Amino acid sequence: MKINIGQIIKKVATEQGISQKQLGDKINKTKQGVASIYRRSTIDIELLKEIALVLNHDFLSYYYQDAPFKVFKELEVSNWEQKVDDLNEQINLKDILLGKNEEILLLQRKYIAELEQKLGKK
Repeated sequence: MKINIGQIIKKVATEQGISQKQLGDKINKTKQGVASIYRRSTIDIELLKEIALVLNHDFLSYYYQDAPFKVFKELEVSNWEQKVDDLNEQINLKDILLGKNEEILLLQRKYIAELEQKLGKK
């Protein structure tokens, strides 16, 4: 899929009510420089990072549908899902241990109460 990143940047800026001059001031470009960016189908990654920060928008997401970025994104998602699964497993194990500790505390309290009762009878 051919992505016209300049048009996407223009659309996002326009939706946010940011003029060419305002965007230019924030990324150290002239109004004409921003107009030039809007016409581009490709862009330097460092410039895209600056624009992404200013507009608070993930412009790389438009590339996630195409190889190789799609594979990279799927791998990243898979890694995060595995980490979440591992953390959930740890939480479940801790819940089990907490439950067992509660049982132990109950038995200890019961035992202490019995001992106190026996000591009180003597």
